[in-house]
Amino acid sequence: MGDFLFNGFSFLARFAGNSLVFFWLARLLGENDFGRLSFLFLLANFALVLMDFGLYFLVVEAVMKARRYRIAALLRVKYITSAAGFVLMAAAGYLLFSLRGQLAADYVPYLLLLLSTAMLALAQHYLYHFRVQNRFRTETFGQTFYSVGILLGVGMLSLLDKVSLWSVVIVFVVLRLLFLLVSKWFFGRLYPFPGKQQLRWPHMLMYLKRSSLYGVTALVGYALLLLDSTLMYVLFPDQLPMYQGGVRIVLMVMMLTEVLTVFFLPRLHGQRPEASRRLYLLLCTILGATIAVPLWLFPEFVVSLLYGSALGELAEYMRYFGLVAVLRIALGYAGTMLTFHGYHRVRLISLSMAIVVFSLVALALVSQFGVEGVLVAVILAHVVALLYQILWLQRIQAGLAVSGEVKT
Repeated sequence: MGDFLFNGFSFLARFAGNSLVFFWLARLLGENDFGRLSFLFLLANFALVLMDFGLYFLVVEAVMKARRYRIAALLRVKYITSAAGFVLMAAAGYLLFSLRGQLAADYVPYLLLLLSTAMLALAQHYLYHFRVQNRFRTETFGQTFYSVGILLGVGMLSLLDKVSLWSVVIVFVVLRLLFLLVSKWFFGRLYPFPGKQQLRWPHMLMYLKRSSLYGVTALVGYALLLLDSTLMYVLFPDQLPMYQGGVRIVLMVMMLTEVLTVFFLPRLHGQRPEASRRLYLLLCTILGATIAVPLWLFPEFVVSLLYGSALGELAEYMRYFGLVAVLRIALGYAGTMLTFHGYHRVRLISLSMAIVVFSLVALALVSQFGVEGVLVAVILAHVVALLYQILWLQRIQAGLAVSGEVKT
């Protein structure tokens, strides 16, 4: 029970540092700066997925089997993927901001965020080991230190009347550096590796090949989340703040879905997997209904509650974002079940199909319908991915009913 509480508190800390702080910043910053800052974070976080590249699954395996050499080797691989992610996303950002004509205004703060993202990627890698070993107290301390520090830093800026895009970026950079140092200290006490670990290129390539399916899936999934915001940044910069307000709500819902996934995924391998699956589905359904009702029926109230007097235009589009949020919950459940049954590749195919659908529909609708065209493209892309995953789940369940076996 104690570990469950610490795990829940760790999530609350991450929730405050990643979601609540942006609702607060929308009230403190002007709408333009909030939209730019939110998009810069969204773009930089794509690098976070690239820097991990599915290595978390190898960490779980290495820790569970007590492979100390592999634990050290994976850390070296993490350094390499973090450096590669930084370089690739720095180049991508340069091209994007040059295209938009915002190189001078947005590229330098983006580079700082990208550097801090590399720090965050390493810090999370260190804390993975404590999570796998059910040492939730250590992870809770690290996440709380980071998230409360972010909130205190923004609060201090507010008291000093120094809140700006630059000052907020500096707060995140400083706190992520401290978070990295604290996490590294904990990791060093857990694994005091003697001497310098050697890592040969064939071993590194083997690790990357094994993690590539999960890494590519995560990249494609995040790309589906990022493409519409990038399109808004390039084509409709005046409406970017409003759109980012909706995106932040969807991200909040995705974090809540992640809590259910983290809690139930181990239980699907337990003694009562079918009961756990049904309860997991029921709670996802309840979460979807809880999110959908206020977003669809009381959009003005939700916008006012989360953003105050800012982003009033968002209420007009809230029903679109509400549908996207519900579809994300459904995709979270379906994707988890596919991974549990060993069909992670189906998840990758469905998300790839969704990106193609989004690109084609957006190309057809954006010029005529503007923001509504972007949102319709997003919704159709999610529907296609979800229907494909549901089709496969039905086929899997039919096969299990016949054979009585589970593919893992």
